[in-house]
Amino acid sequence: MEQYINTITSRLRGYSWEIYQVKTEFLKSSSNQLKIEQVIKSSESGFSITVKKNGRWGFGFASAVDRENIEKALEKALQMVEVSDEDQYITFQKPMPDNREKIELFDSYTSNKLEEKLKIHIPVEVEEKIRSLDDRIKTVRECSFSEKITTTFIINSEGLKVEEKTSLYTLTAGVVAEEKNDSQIFWNFHQSRFLSDLNIQRFAKETVSGAVSLLGATPRETTRIPVLFTPYAFSLMLEAFFPAFSGEFLINGKSFFEQKEGLSVASENVTILDNGRLPGGAGSRNFDDEGVPTGKKAVIEKGVFRGFLHNLYTANASGQTSTGNGFRNNFYTRPAVQPTNFYLVPSENLQLPDRYFTVIEMLGLHTASPVTGDFSVGVSGFIKENGTSYPVSGMTLAGNFFQLLNDIKGIGNDLQFFGRFGSPSVLVSEMVLGGL
Repeated sequence: MEQYINTITSRLRGYSWEIYQVKTEFLKSSSNQLKIEQVIKSSESGFSITVKKNGRWGFGFASAVDRENIEKALEKALQMVEVSDEDQYITFQKPMPDNREKIELFDSYTSNKLEEKLKIHIPVEVEEKIRSLDDRIKTVRECSFSEKITTTFIINSEGLKVEEKTSLYTLTAGVVAEEKNDSQIFWNFHQSRFLSDLNIQRFAKETVSGAVSLLGATPRETTRIPVLFTPYAFSLMLEAFFPAFSGEFLINGKSFFEQKEGLSVASENVTILDNGRLPGGAGSRNFDDEGVPTGKKAVIEKGVFRGFLHNLYTANASGQTSTGNGFRNNFYTRPAVQPTNFYLVPSENLQLPDRYFTVIEMLGLHTASPVTGDFSVGVSGFIKENGTSYPVSGMTLAGNFFQLLNDIKGIGNDLQFFGRFGSPSVLVSEMVLGGL
C-alpha cells in the first residue's frame, strides 16, 4: 500500500482522508477419532479509504491492493462525498505522544519458528487428553486449533501513521458424555495472543467436567434461591449487555446508564474494566482501528458508573474523548464501539451459602435486551443443599441485568476470559429458578 500513498494523496488535495489496511493469515486444523480430519489455510487482505470535505464524507474499499482497485475505491469515496449528508462527527485521529511501553501481541516463535505440522497436530493432542480423562466421554465433536496473524496499517491526513502485527490462538471442542440413558453436550473454547498461554490440560478438564457433571440432571420445582454464576456464565452476561456501556447506545438514547455518571448503579464490590493493554488478552491492542491508543478504563468502579466506551464518532457526538474502542469487523466497514478485554474485576469476598444454584449452561441469552436489561434463559447446573449437590436441567432463569448488578453479594478470585469477555465466579443474592 505504501508505494501508492503519494498517488492517493495527490488526488485528495483539499480533502481530509484516512487509509485503513488489514492483512490476515489463517491456519485451522480439526481432528476426529484422534486423526487430523481437516486443515484450512487462507489469507485475506483489503483496504478502505475514507474521505471528507466540507462536512461531507465518502467511503470506498477493495480486497486487492493494486493501482486499479485503489482508483476504483478512491473514485467511489469521492462520488459518495457529493451525495452524502453533512456529518460533523466524523473526524480522523491526530498523532498523540505515547510514552508507554508497547505491549507484545505477536507470538513470533509460534508463528515463525514452530513447525507447522506441530501446530496442525494440536487438536489430536487435545482430543487424546479429553478422552483419557473420563470413560463417559463417548464423542468429541469439532476439536480444533486455529492461528490467526493480523497486520493492521493506518495512515491519515492528520499525520498519523501506525502499524501493528498480532497473533491469536484458539482451542475449541465439543464433547458428548453418556451414562445409562442420559447424555449431555458441552462446548468450550479458549483464546490467547500466545500459544504458550493455552493450557491444554486445563482446557480438557473444563470441557470434560462441563459435560459429565450434568449427567442425570432433571428439572425441579420452581424456587427462589441464591445463584452462583460460573466465570463462563457471567462472561456471557457481560457480552450480552455490553452495548449498554457503549457510546453508540448513548448517542441513540438507548442506554440505561445515560445521565448516571457518578451515581451508584451496582453493588459496591462491582468494578468492571475495559483493558486494551492486558498482557496476552485476546482483545489487547496498542491502538484501535482509528489509531487511538488503547488503555484501561473503568465503566463501573466500586458500584459507581464512571462513563461510556467510545470511538471517535460517539466521542465527538457526546462531547467526550475516544477511549480507544473503535474497531472494525472487517476492512469494508466503518469502526464501531467494541470491547478490548471487558471484565468484572475479581475479589476475595465470595462466601457461599448453605443452599444455592450454580449456573453451568445458559441457552437463549441472544434474546436478552441490552436496552431494558431483561433476560429469560434456559439453564442447567447444580442445586446444593444440605451438603449435597443435585444436577438439574430444563430450568429457566429470568431477571434484569441492571438490577442483578445491585444484587451481587460475592465475587471470587477465579477470573477467566472467554474471548474478549471475562469474569470470576459471581454470587447473586436471590433469583427465581423456574421449573416444574
